[in-house]
Amino acid sequence: MKMSNTKAFTMIEIVIVIFITGIIGSMAASLLYQGADIYVDETDRQGFVSESRSAFWRLMRETQGQRNSEDFNQSGQENLKLKNANNISREFRINSGGLELSLDGSNYSDLSNAVSSNNFYFYNNIYNDITPSSTGSLTLLEAESVHLTKLKLTFQKGPDTFSLSSYIYPINFRFGKKMSYH
Repeated sequence: MKMSNTKAFTMIEIVIVIFITGIIGSMAASLLYQGADIYVDETDRQGFVSESRSAFWRLMRETQGQRNSEDFNQSGQENLKLKNANNISREFRINSGGLELSLDGSNYSDLSNAVSSNNFYFYNNIYNDITPSSTGSLTLLEAESVHLTKLKLTFQKGPDTFSLSSYIYPINFRFGKKMSYH
């Protein structure tokens, strides 16, 4: 019988190395999966925050351009009617948990579908709250006394809640009311 003196791996060593590589590979795959899952969840959350901020910013920007206080007529807790210096009307409304914008008064487009609570506040020149009449909307007389508005929206998607609030003094209000001789 002749003995071979060559150096090589035995079958048992090869099987053990393959087995250990498989265990390490499965652990690495599990860690990669967890990382990818966390990344997807965070990008979803980031999208939710971005959508909420964008919707609130649009509402805030349009409110800042309000032409005069009389144009708050028919605004209330569920809707906000605006008209800018160029006489262009905009209407925002809360409908079934969504914030919607109308550019023409009839067709609405979604700005956000995650509004869980909303408050549109109106204040007079001594900063007392103007409560809309029994119809839920400001009358013309109430609208004429609006000096400051406050927007407060809470967005919710799954376990995440995001609240935004701002007082808004429309830019055109600083010029005062338009007189008959203008």
